[in-house]
Amino acid sequence: MRRRIHIANLHHSYRIDERAIGNIARRVMSLIKREGAAELEIIFLDDNGIRKLNRRYKHRDRPTDVLSFRIDRGEFGRKDFLGVIAISADTARRNAEAFGTGFPEEVVLYVIHGILHLFGYDDRTPGKRARMSNKQEEILRKICSCKNLSRVLMPR
Repeated sequence: MRRRIHIANLHHSYRIDERAIGNIARRVMSLIKREGAAELEIIFLDDNGIRKLNRRYKHRDRPTDVLSFRIDRGEFGRKDFLGVIAISADTARRNAEAFGTGFPEEVVLYVIHGILHLFGYDDRTPGKRARMSNKQEEILRKICSCKNLSRVLMPR
């Protein structure tokens, strides 16, 4: 099954290698090894854009790193559509500096995290958070060991 990944960059300070992000998202989905929806959208925003989404849908008036919106099968007539992932490039940059990680790795971590949410992983309790974190790190190690991530998301 060919997985279709649609990518929109609404952040004007960064360039995105859409092919690289799409390939990474497909790889993440194959590593999760779940059948089902084959299409998703990934949107890159600035902090202001993701803050608006966070306020509207999560009732938290602050920027965040990543938001996932699962679309129920058949909604809008799209049976193969999994959902939408919104990523703040600004937060990724700040977190990369704060945690001493690379900016591209931070972005890929958010892609992984968002996809895991779309496939039903949850981080609302300590136990579920640990399970999700372990899966996230496992996938990140596999992807980072075989991909050059330096072109994933770059300043203009």
